[in-house]
Amino acid sequence: MIWSSFLADLRADLQDTSATPRWSDAMIYVYAKDAIRDYSMWFPLRVDRHEIAVSSGAYSLPSNYIEDIHVEGPIGTVLERYNFRPGVKLPAKFKSVYYYIQGGSIYLNSPLDSIYLTYHAAHPVPTSETNAAYVFTVPDTDIELIRLYVKARIYGQMKSRQSALDRFKQGNGSRDDNPLAPEFADLMTEYQQKISERIVGGAITLYRPGRSS
Repeated sequence: MIWSSFLADLRADLQDTSATPRWSDAMIYVYAKDAIRDYSMWFPLRVDRHEIAVSSGAYSLPSNYIEDIHVEGPIGTVLERYNFRPGVKLPAKFKSVYYYIQGGSIYLNSPLDSIYLTYHAAHPVPTSETNAAYVFTVPDTDIELIRLYVKARIYGQMKSRQSALDRFKQGNGSRDDNPLAPEFADLMTEYQQKISERIVGGAITLYRPGRSS
């Protein structure tokens, strides 16, 4: 799906298709970026063998990095992630075997010219609200989740505006009956429930890493 189609579908869902829409493209764009980034925490994009050159003994993580899957150096040689333990030093070996991540960079116990990182990444977002040709990397079957999140944020903003105008004050007994509060809560709950429905369970295999020669 492209950005212009997403906007059209969302406005149809919100019944906001007049010549002077209530919600600006710029505001929807802000909420859509938040939606894509939140979705990415649950269902990230996989990037395979992204090459990173060494710089001052470190390898800078990509800006869209969420979690590492594995590191190779060179291709075909999977490095072992080092788990720090109190009182145990990182092995200083000539052959690069271990890596660790700290402060936005990857470090090896013996640097190579470059490494290849396979990792989970955040889905890209449109560059602006006018980027009509932007193509979502979120699967079409999950675009509904992005729409739900944006709708919930829009109703949340409406709730805040209404609270300011009508002096709703949550929990103090005076005007805590804001009619938009349940709508906002229901939409966000539906979003979270649909996220949960899409998460597939499975077994976790535990193993003890062997020593590399």
